[in-house]
Amino acid sequence: MDSKKAIASLNMPLPRYIKRFALPIVVFGFILAFLLHILFPKLFVGNAQYILAVLPVICIAFVVRYPFSVAASKAKDIDGDIHYYVTQMGALAVAQTSRKELFRILAEDPNYRLLGEESRKIYLLMDTWNMSLADACRFVAERTPSEIFADFLDRFAHAVQSGEQIEQFLHAEQDTVMSDYATMYNSALTTVDIIKEMFVSLIMSLIFLASFSAIMPIITGMNATNLMLISVFSFVITDIAVILFIRAKMPKDQIWQQLDIESDADRNLKRSVSISLAGCMIALLLVRFVDAPGVIKTAMVFTPLIYTGRIAAKEEKKIKRKDDNYPSFIRSLGSSAGARGGMVIDALKSLRVHDFGPLTVNINRLYSRLVARIDKLAAWNFFAVETGSNLIQRFSAMFVESTHLGAKAEVVGDMIATNFNHIIRLRKFRYQSASTMIGVFYGLTAGIGFTLYVSLGVVELMRGMFESVEVPPGMSSGMVLYTDINVGILYTLVTVIIVLHSFLSALMIRFVDGGNLLNGTTHFVTMVWIGAISAVVCKAAVSSLLGLG
Repeated sequence: MDSKKAIASLNMPLPRYIKRFALPIVVFGFILAFLLHILFPKLFVGNAQYILAVLPVICIAFVVRYPFSVAASKAKDIDGDIHYYVTQMGALAVAQTSRKELFRILAEDPNYRLLGEESRKIYLLMDTWNMSLADACRFVAERTPSEIFADFLDRFAHAVQSGEQIEQFLHAEQDTVMSDYATMYNSALTTVDIIKEMFVSLIMSLIFLASFSAIMPIITGMNATNLMLISVFSFVITDIAVILFIRAKMPKDQIWQQLDIESDADRNLKRSVSISLAGCMIALLLVRFVDAPGVIKTAMVFTPLIYTGRIAAKEEKKIKRKDDNYPSFIRSLGSSAGARGGMVIDALKSLRVHDFGPLTVNINRLYSRLVARIDKLAAWNFFAVETGSNLIQRFSAMFVESTHLGAKAEVVGDMIATNFNHIIRLRKFRYQSASTMIGVFYGLTAGIGFTLYVSLGVVELMRGMFESVEVPPGMSSGMVLYTDINVGILYTLVTVIIVLHSFLSALMIRFVDGGNLLNGTTHFVTMVWIGAISAVVCKAAVSSLLGLG
């Protein structure tokens, strides 16, 4: 990324950044290295002394990379909303909204965050500094961290200077920007697929690390508990690092509506969480009376959480079905309203006889609220809340706003339906990527339980063999094995690995899928059971094979 844009993303002049942020951190790095050298002279000797030299270098690298990191984060935020932005801009242009008013409306929309700030800059440049629209667009394009938005503003400036009608330009730009958005979306999915393959390799390496942590202490006499704790820590750090990377790469494409109105789905989820937690507490009390391995008891305690996952999955499936039916509804509504001179209520009345799948009930309720003529915007908001869909919420608001300003309903409806279909197609690729990830993660969890229990079975065998060996007086053994190992603690730590890895893997699946995090409880419980069953089956097989009790 251009260093000029990275510095502009800091929202402060470069000298102030150096004085207030960069310089103190670099000085801190040198002072810390000096203090460590003075306080612990015997600790940093030999190769360890290079650690002191690396500390200031790390601080310098951090302050140099920080502006680029901020710019990349802002670019991701802008790119994640660009498809909404260009659709709303096109819909407002159909209403013959003035250039300055167009950017004022977009700047005041709270949904856009950074895109709203960029629009506010363009509006203020025109309103306060009397700059032309073309110059204002180019000024912001030179400083915005998003390449997609910068290219769009450059094309916008050129179209304005060449005398092209804004409505025509923005109508043509719909396909261009949506194509750029699709490229960004697919690139993120490709990156996640690559990370998934790397993650599998990392987990396989960590499985071997945990196996050695179980076996090596009986040979070397090292502390088995500490080694296994290091393995637990390694699993957690690896999982969290991959989660953070996925969150940084995946577009923020919310499935559930974001209005501050509680829907039936929200209430069902809250109720299910209470029921599941109560079930977990009851299971925790009852497992004391069950004669089963600890890992099975752990899986039994978490099993009630699957109820919340089922409820979340059921509600999410409804939302996806409504999303699939919305484009045909909004296109039909726009065409019908256009034929009736923009009368949306009359158009809705005629559409009530048509079947729009699970969306039909919500359409009928929307019509009833609009007929009451109390609050049109609130009626559409409740429609969006009842559907539960973020896409329906955002695009319905665009339709209402643009038609209220006098836009042709048929043009706006067709534009929204087309872009809506684009997004749904992209989401299906995202769902496919998440579904392949589910199978891989299930297999990894089974591998963790199987491999680690094999290792612990070998440890038990070796400990049992050499504990029973009696060396005659006057003779010495040529091999020393350390049998003072608490295998019970190791089994507990392996269970902790299975549970934590299952939990973090379930979060990973949800971040890739883009759905509600509570939906991941189904995958969490399933993976815990897979790990537990594979571990118990493996232990039984090893016990039978090696003759353990």
